Order: sequence, then structure tokens, then C-alpha cells
Amino acid sequence: MYLMVNHIPVYVDGSRYYTDISWQRDLVLARDWLAKPFGGLKLLAPSLPLEAVDPAAMKLSPIGVDDEIHVVPSIDPRRRATEFWLRQRRQWLGDVQRELHQADVIHASACCNYRPLGFLAHNAGIRAGVPTVFLGPDMDPHVTMPTNMKGRLYCMVFDQLMRRALRGSSLALLKEGLVYDRYAKYGKNAKAFCHSMYSKHDILDETLLEKRLETLRQDRPLRAVYAGRFVPRKGLRDSMAAISRARRLGMDVEYHLYGSGPEADSLRRLAAELGIKDLVHFHGFVEYSAQFIAELATYDLLLFMPTEEDTPRMLYDAMAAGLPLVGSRIPFLEHRIKSDQMGVLVDIGDSLAAAEQLLHLCNEPERLKFLSRLALTGGKRHSSEEWYRRRAEWTQQAVERHKSNRGML
Repeated sequence: MYLMVNHIPVYVDGSRYYTDISWQRDLVLARDWLAKPFGGLKLLAPSLPLEAVDPAAMKLSPIGVDDEIHVVPSIDPRRRATEFWLRQRRQWLGDVQRELHQADVIHASACCNYRPLGFLAHNAGIRAGVPTVFLGPDMDPHVTMPTNMKGRLYCMVFDQLMRRALRGSSLALLKEGLVYDRYAKYGKNAKAFCHSMYSKHDILDETLLEKRLETLRQDRPLRAVYAGRFVPRKGLRDSMAAISRARRLGMDVEYHLYGSGPEADSLRRLAAELGIKDLVHFHGFVEYSAQFIAELATYDLLLFMPTEEDTPRMLYDAMAAGLPLVGSRIPFLEHRIKSDQMGVLVDIGDSLAAAEQLLHLCNEPERLKFLSRLALTGGKRHSSEEWYRRRAEWTQQAVERHKSNRGML
């Protein structure tokens, strides 16, 4: 059995289980690519009653029914950290150890210091002699935590947890970029990977890309797009300022926004204040699907100017749609541009430089075409099937190596 331990909660309604729809696809991919050689997937996770979910904030999908995913609900994650350490830690470890008896592999993820569910489960797997797959954090805490004393102390503790976890892991999967660069040296078998969600079947056909690129010669606006949360760190205010400046530079441009969030109303007001209400189009929340990738493919580029480190799925989806990037210079985007060569970056908050890049691409369609083709090439390289195939190979090799090493003892 492939035992996946995760801090993302499952929602319980009697004997039925649900999870965030964005996480459900990862579970299906893990079932199909990682768990099959080991007899199936079992998910151990914290649990909440179904009525605890806010339907406006999260969309749920059923799991554990006719999908060959066995769900094991555990502790309530709403309890305070002190209660976790005093009471829930013992229950959590008891649940982990019970499931380890039937596990061929334990797969756990890095999580917060306050309730280190993944670290505890991973270490329990090491003690039990079970092959371990350990996933690092989504982002390097050294660039996401405050630089005050509390933030530095958090990073110090987190680094210690990571070093211990990586030393004992049979396989460590670390996000490409800052996370891999910081922590790979502590693991005996660390691999860099990307986390995309689209299927290879969703990738834009090259002939359709060429048809879109041919329209760049027509008298039409350049169409920029964004898809994600409307929150301050996504830099949408800077992006809209770039659209406004591009218009003042004489450029015919539009900006299409997909998503929702707390900044939605203020962004609409800002568009009116900047005099670009007719250029900025709000499309609302759209369910993630192959159809959405196809819709993204009708635009010309992704305009994304985050104000701090971020690792959005949107960038990979844009590549699958053949969209190059005009973005701000955060570490994740710098790494992607260095690796895939599919866009241009400006300093954080520099809306004038972003406007100038938009104008440059509009006036030099051959450059935009070149970047679009590179984006699509990257999209093929980063499909979920490609990455899960590699992860499956690494996992099976690590398990065989673990068995071989134990047999020599």
C-alpha cells in the first residue's frame, strides 16, 4: 500500500469524504502513477465535518467512493497548537503507526512548525523501516516569512526539521528553484520537480498556436490575461497600472482577469480611476478544466506582476496554452525564465517597464511569436503526466534501493 500522509483536511459527512477540488486531481494522479505498483493509495489526513466548509471559499469533490482511494480521517486541525502538542500529537502518531503496518511506502510533505504533521509521519516511517518519499515546501520560507526575530526563528526551526527529514528520506522531491537550491544538499536522493496540473491532452496543438500567431498581423488589440486569486501579493494593481501606461504610450491592449478574491471590487474601481474600464475585463471564477486551458489559448500573453515570491499553477497553464510571460522579478519567475526562456521580467512594481515590454512585443510580433513557441515547448515538458512519470520512476528506484540496502544489513 502507498500511504500518503497530508495536512490538507478531508471533509466528513457520515461515511462520505470530500476534499478541495484542486487537491483531488493530485490524489487521482498519485493513485494512477505512484500507488499502482504498491497495491493502491491510502490517504491519511486531518478531518473536519462537512458543515465546516465555506462554499463561497472552497469547492469540494468527493473522494473514497469508486475511485480506489482509501481515506483515513484523523485529528481535527482547528485545535490550537498547544492542544495539538498536549493531546493530538499522540493520536496523530497512533494513526500513522497503525497504517504503517500495511504500508510499502510512506509519502509525507513538509508543513508548518506549529503542527508538523508531515515531519512527524515521515520520521515515524523512518523508524519503522518503511521506504519514505518526502516532499519539500511549496516555497522557501526564507523569502516568505517576515524578516523579524519571529520569522528568523521560524526559519531556523524549519531548516532543522528539513535537514532531519532529508537525511532519512529514501527519495526527496523538492520544487525547482529556491527550495531545491537551499535544501537538496541535505538529502541523499533529492530530485528537483515541478508541480503542474494540466494533462498532456490539454496542451494547445501547434497548428492552433500558429493560427493565433498569424492574427498578430491583424488590426486588433494585444490581449493579456491573468488567472488566479485577487489578493494584493499577486500585483494586479501594478499590472493594471502597466495597462494604463501602455495605453498612454499609444498601445492597443486589453487585460482579461479570471478569478475572484477580496480585491475584486477595489480592482474594478481602480480600472475606472485609471480610465481603462473599457480595457479590463473581469470574467469571474472559472472551473479548472481542459476547456479553460483552451480559453487561455485565445489570448496572447500572461501579464503577472507579483509583489513577493509565489509559485502559481497559472504559469504552467499559460505555457500549455502557448502564452509567454511579462512578469516581475521574483525568484520563481526568474528560475522559470532561465529554464524555459519564455518571457521577460521587470523589477517588482515597475509598471512603466512592464508597459514598455508590452509595447515592444506588440511592435515586434516576431519576438512575441518566438516566445510563444518557447512557452508551448515548455508546456509539453511540464505536463502532469511527464512529471508523474518521472516521480513514479524515482519512487520505484528508491524503494528497490531501500530494500537492497536493508537486505545487506
